[in-house]
Amino acid sequence: MTYKPDAVKSLADAIMRHKRLYYQGKPEISDADYDRLEDQLRQLAPEHPALEYVGSDAPGVNRKVAHETPMLSLQKTYVLDDLISWKGDHDIVGTWKVDGNSLSLVYKKGQLVLAKTRGNGRLGEDVTSKAQWVSDLVPRLQQPLDCEIRGELYCTEHHFAELVDEMLDLGLERPSNPRNIVAGLLGRRSHLNLARYFNFLAFEVLSDDSALHFKDEIEKFAWLTAEGFPIPEPKLIHKESELSAYLDQVKSVMEAGEIGLDGAVFSFNNRDLHYELGNTSHHPRYKMSYKWQGQTAVSVIKDITWATSRLGVITPVAVIEPVTLSGAKITNITLHNAEHVMAYNLKKGDEIEIVRSGEVIPKFLEVKKAAPGRYSWPAACGDCNETLEFDGVRLRCLNEAGCPAQQTGFILNWIRCAEIDDLSEKRLAAMQDLGLVSQVDDLYHLSVEDFLKLPLTKEKMAQKLWKNVQKSKTLPLARFLNGLGIQGTGLTSWEKILEDLPSLDKVRQASEDQIKAIDGFAEKTAQQIVAGLSAKSNIIDALLAAGLKPKAPSRSTSADGIFGGQTFVITGTLSKPRAEIEGLIKQAGGKTSSSVSKKTTAVITNDPDSGSSKMKKAQTLGIPVWSEDNLLEKLEA
Repeated sequence: MTYKPDAVKSLADAIMRHKRLYYQGKPEISDADYDRLEDQLRQLAPEHPALEYVGSDAPGVNRKVAHETPMLSLQKTYVLDDLISWKGDHDIVGTWKVDGNSLSLVYKKGQLVLAKTRGNGRLGEDVTSKAQWVSDLVPRLQQPLDCEIRGELYCTEHHFAELVDEMLDLGLERPSNPRNIVAGLLGRRSHLNLARYFNFLAFEVLSDDSALHFKDEIEKFAWLTAEGFPIPEPKLIHKESELSAYLDQVKSVMEAGEIGLDGAVFSFNNRDLHYELGNTSHHPRYKMSYKWQGQTAVSVIKDITWATSRLGVITPVAVIEPVTLSGAKITNITLHNAEHVMAYNLKKGDEIEIVRSGEVIPKFLEVKKAAPGRYSWPAACGDCNETLEFDGVRLRCLNEAGCPAQQTGFILNWIRCAEIDDLSEKRLAAMQDLGLVSQVDDLYHLSVEDFLKLPLTKEKMAQKLWKNVQKSKTLPLARFLNGLGIQGTGLTSWEKILEDLPSLDKVRQASEDQIKAIDGFAEKTAQQIVAGLSAKSNIIDALLAAGLKPKAPSRSTSADGIFGGQTFVITGTLSKPRAEIEGLIKQAGGKTSSSVSKKTTAVITNDPDSGSSKMKKAQTLGIPVWSEDNLLEKLEA
């Protein structure tokens, strides 16, 4: 391509200007628009110095400090096929790409001595005085090691709402969004304690110490977890299908909106490849970020509506002037919860910026021009007129039994979980209007003649609907329990519980301590399950009285399998997918756990010399270590 000096200078100037604004927390263009500027410059002048700068040289109030190892940017793609091609046959590790500010933590003899921003990638700023307020940072490592921990500093939506309140009380300007406030507060001379609203996720360890020369990425993240650092949900990915599934999980977190994500980061799991491939002046060759192409638009809020969910949560939705994003006409934007409305002071007439990235649902970004006045909340539930309660995050209607919206939502959730085909929301509404269904067990007292009363329903469809309802009377117990809609649970949770408590009676009689004893269940979840089962007791009894006979999981292998009553922990990379190994253990009557304890039968690994936290604990407790071959030999015996 012909070198065009004027075009190159114009692009380089624009890139450097937007870098400075971005790292000051005052971006003027979207990430996608900025990426397009870089792509244009890369085509005209691929070696231009502007492409090598990672951050900016914006003036600040903090002492400048150099990075011994440059904090580089990431190679990125918006095309899934490019990511698949880059992966090849290698195992990779996926993590969240958090939209925050990169932070480097320097430890000397295990003591945190310096926290610094990325800056321009080679020279950052000393922000130790602010970072010390962040509770996620570990002030002292368990061993006297010299190392550098890198990660992302960010602000959740919940903490942002609390921070807005405190900043307004202090007479400070209202911050625009969670990402910008992190950069803004890191550059302040005063109010250092406001950094306590920030969180940190660690994703890299740099050290010359042999104790920190990890064999793979998963082992590195295990060490970070053992040291007390939160990490960005790493996932070991073997196959292309697992890659797509992981991206769907990331998309779900993005849509939830509590943590600002703008994609995912992938690294080769084998760290020997890291050293072999090395870096360019701009990015490491062993990492790749994937982002959904985003489009932004500005619109005006015409109204804010509040809808009651099956759990009694009142969710605000902004009705906006129609705009088109990613080929879709957008007329409504979720505002997540009452706290979100309060934090941004959202109201009718506000001019707001929204974004839609690929298939991700449209998302509110920030207020561009605020209308006069103050936000408002409904005082009562729009469906039952019950006075609403604010729990610090959400408005809730506590009239579970008498709220029509909650009853309808509960029945719809049951229909979905019980997999009753052809029974749509529209048909349920018609049944409710006709007085045929008011409680979930009413579904099982309906006749074919009742279904014939529905609009446009003929004999053949009425027969089909009745048979589909009758078929669900013998649904698996895990789906039965999932249909109860108990907060904090899903189908996988119930399947896990049923491994230890394999009948409906045992589940209903379980104590909080029994639930907590099951691997993966924290105290809060145990409380929610026990309280939820108690609250749904009458519904369970009514369903059983209506003829439901949920099928408990088969225990044929659990009682007499060779691994009956035994628990195993898998660590490191195996030759077979981990899910396959776990399935073989369960078929033989055993269980798997994510943590080593005195109850562990053996740790399964192909790297017995690993220094991972699981291996260290196994050695301390005297737990046997088996190779994958050892395990398979015992299964075949």
